[in-house]
Amino acid sequence: MSASKAVLTFSKSIVVDTSETAGLPDLIKNAYRTGGASIPIVIFTDPSMTQIYGRYDHPAMKSQKYGEVFKEAKDRIQKSKKDGSFSSGGKKVVLVKVEGTAVESWKSAKGTGIKAKLVGVEDDTTYLFETETGKIIRATAAQLDKESVANARKAAGLK
Repeated sequence: MSASKAVLTFSKSIVVDTSETAGLPDLIKNAYRTGGASIPIVIFTDPSMTQIYGRYDHPAMKSQKYGEVFKEAKDRIQKSKKDGSFSSGGKKVVLVKVEGTAVESWKSAKGTGIKAKLVGVEDDTTYLFETETGKIIRATAAQLDKESVANARKAAGLK
C-alpha cells in the first residue's frame, strides 16, 4: 500500500511543492521546518489547520508499513472527532450514529465487498462501518457503489 492510499483511508491529502511553503499557515510551516531535510514529509492536520496530529519524514516512513507508521496520527484524529475538538474549517463534525443495524454486505465503487454493519455517517458524506472483528472502516460516497450509498443513507434516516 502506498503512503497516499494509507492516508486516504482516514484523511484528505494536500500536496505542497517545496517552493510554495512560504504561503502555508505558520503551524504548517513550523511542522515542515522541523521535519529536517528529508523529503517527503507527511503532516496530519485538521482542515482548518489549527492542530497537528502527526508529522512523518522519509526516515519514519522508510519501512512502508504505513498502517503502523500513521496509526498514532489516525488515533489522535479519531479521538479528536469523537470528543468534538476536531476543527473542520470552522464547523463541528456532524455525526449521525446508527444503532441496531445488522452485519450486511457492502460494495465499493470498484466492486469489492466487505461484511460490516453501518454504525454512523459523518458530515453526510463519510460512512462508518464496523466489521465483525470490531475494525472501523470509513468510506466516502465516492468510494461506495450507488446501491450501498442509498442503503446506508436509508439506514441512517438521511434523504
